Amino acid sequence: MTEENPRTKLFERLDTVLDTSLEKFKMTTKKDDNRLAWGRLLVNASNSYGKLLDTEELEQRVAKLEEQFKDSVVIPNEQKSKGKNR
Repeated sequence: MTEENPRTKLFERLDTVLDTSLEKFKMTTKKDDNRLAWGRLLVNASNSYGKLLDTEELEQRVAKLEEQFKDSVVIPNEQKSKGKNR
């Protein structure tokens, strides 16, 4: 048995929540509390999914940049400005 990435599990669960909430939301055409609750769940799950995607994309970009600059030396701005004043 292989261990899954926690993020992958979250995506799978959010997929299930999105599918279920959309089906439940579409089943009822009259406006009632249940339909509103399923709609809210659908919106919240969509937002969570988007945040996970943003986080994953940022982590991939950081990893790519770290790989690009792994052998270079980066001097912080404070040190650069001190060196110019001398």
